[in-house]
Amino acid sequence: MRLILTITLCFSMLFSQDLSIDECVRIALQNKGSVKSAEQNTRIAKLNRTSAAGMLLPTVRASSSFSETTYGNNSLTNENYATGISLNQNIFSFGNNVRNVRNSDNSYDIAKQSERQSIANVISNVHTYYYQYLKNNELFIIAEKNLELSSKQLDLVERRYNLGSVSKTDYLKASVQYGTAKSTLLSRKLNRDNSIQQLRNSMGIAGKNVPLQVKEKVSIELIIPTFDDAYGIMVENNPELKILDAQIKANKLNLRSSVGSTLPSVNLSVGMNASSPEEMTSEFFEDNYIKSANLTISIPIFSGLKNRNNVQISKIRLGQSERTYNSSKIDSRVALLSLINTLNNYEEIIPIYEEVLISAEEDLRLAQNKYELGSATILELLDAQLAVLQASSTLVTTKYDAAIQLANLDKLLGTLDKKYR
Repeated sequence: MRLILTITLCFSMLFSQDLSIDECVRIALQNKGSVKSAEQNTRIAKLNRTSAAGMLLPTVRASSSFSETTYGNNSLTNENYATGISLNQNIFSFGNNVRNVRNSDNSYDIAKQSERQSIANVISNVHTYYYQYLKNNELFIIAEKNLELSSKQLDLVERRYNLGSVSKTDYLKASVQYGTAKSTLLSRKLNRDNSIQQLRNSMGIAGKNVPLQVKEKVSIELIIPTFDDAYGIMVENNPELKILDAQIKANKLNLRSSVGSTLPSVNLSVGMNASSPEEMTSEFFEDNYIKSANLTISIPIFSGLKNRNNVQISKIRLGQSERTYNSSKIDSRVALLSLINTLNNYEEIIPIYEEVLISAEEDLRLAQNKYELGSATILELLDAQLAVLQASSTLVTTKYDAAIQLANLDKLLGTLDKKYR
């Protein structure tokens, strides 16, 4: 009970802090079942690789037995003791055993890359939902400020309307603006609440009754590689491409194995055996053992076209895997080019949006002053307020969308998981 209490207390203390994106990722990697399952698959593949390597070694067996035979009415009983040891070794099989070892190496590589892929998916999801939460939270704060401003403007217009200095049309326009601001706030609150739940789910804590607070101010730096550099990194590191490449190697080995199954194989077996009607002693075994040695050559002659068909199937599968790899490589190249173009566009457009927001805020300030002095219409004031809302929302959305796309680029390059090793 004390142990459970301590763990729960530490868990609560952890989540009571403002978590950075890296801290959220590490929590996710500890909790997500997909990562644990992938790790177990890698362990299994590693054990299978060791077992395959052991197939190159001889097998040694020892045996010992005792039998008792009774004849008639228990008048005659024979006892027999037997013991022996044998060794079996494949001498030659046209490389089939070596290919089995290489196949197990490929299977291990595939499992390892699948584990990397699973880890990268978890990290990518955390990045996406972390930044989506920050985006929706900032949009909510913008909507709060916009509602507060709309409320003040409605109060001002209502007082002037009651004094008869503005028309009912102006009052109605301000009322509509206020109602729109309220609905925008509610909509953005829903988006913010949903995004924190999505973040919790991506971290593997959706069903845990613990608070989650994240750092609401982050620095986002866009470092965008050239396409040629990025393409080289992707081909070298992308786990999906590496899995497909390993499958090509495996299918090449399978083809050679299929051909090898039509060729002779040579096996050697040696042994020592002895039997005695009395309990066997080491001295008896030394004087009465029988040695044996067998060299077996197995030559496949006819297998009902099975071996021939297996060769054809292996050729087809090799061709399929090569086409799949080339197709995926092309798709990845197109996706990479699109991501880099998108990020370059973000890099150019974000400073423009920042300038637009500065201008919109200055225009709103001037419109407020003019309206208070009676030299601007309510429509000019509301248009200026709407421009600030749109400019600030666009800037926030673009910044965090850029951060998400940057994480997507790292995932495509195969470098996202390496940042958390």
